[in-house]
Amino acid sequence: MAKRSLVPVDGLSKDGQSVYDVLNDEPDLSAVLVGTSYIDACLGALLEGFFLKDSSTAAELLDARGGALGSFKSRSDACYCIGLINKRLYQDLLVIAEIRNQFAHHHLALNFDIPEVTEQCEKLSYFEGLTNGSSDERPFEKLLNTPRNKFVLSVGLISLRLLIKGLEVKHVQPQV
Repeated sequence: MAKRSLVPVDGLSKDGQSVYDVLNDEPDLSAVLVGTSYIDACLGALLEGFFLKDSSTAAELLDARGGALGSFKSRSDACYCIGLINKRLYQDLLVIAEIRNQFAHHHLALNFDIPEVTEQCEKLSYFEGLTNGSSDERPFEKLLNTPRNKFVLSVGLISLRLLIKGLEVKHVQPQV
C-alpha cells in the first residue's frame, strides 16, 4: 500500500467547498466520515507545518498507516498539548471522534436522530466560544436546531480554525 502523503494547508483550503457540499448535501454517514477525515487532514497539516521542515521523522510520525501521530485522536492530543489549539476546540474534536466511531463501527446505518448520536452532538460547544454570550451576538443559534446542523457547523468552524492556524504556524527551528 502506498504511503498517503499529507495535504498542505493551501490544498485543503481548495478542497473546502467540496467537503462543505458533502456536509450539507450527502447522507449522514457521508457527512460524518468526510467531515471527520477533513478535520484529520487539517490536524495533520497543522502539525506538519509546526514540525521541522523537510523532516523524514515528522513524516513518519504523521503517517496515517501507523505513525505515532497518524490517528485523529493522537493528532488532536498533540495539537492540544503543544498549544496549537485551545481546550474547547480539543474537547469538540474528541466528541467528533466519538460521533465518527459511532457511525463507522455500527453494523447498521446510523443517522443524527439516533439518541446516542444526538446526545454526542449536544456536547459540541466550540461555536459558543465565538461570541461573548449576549443574545444579540449569537449568529449561529438559528442554525443549531438539529444535531446534524450542530455537527456540520462544528466541523466547518473547527476546520476553518485549523486551516487559519496552519497558515500562521511556523516550522520549529532545529537545535544546534
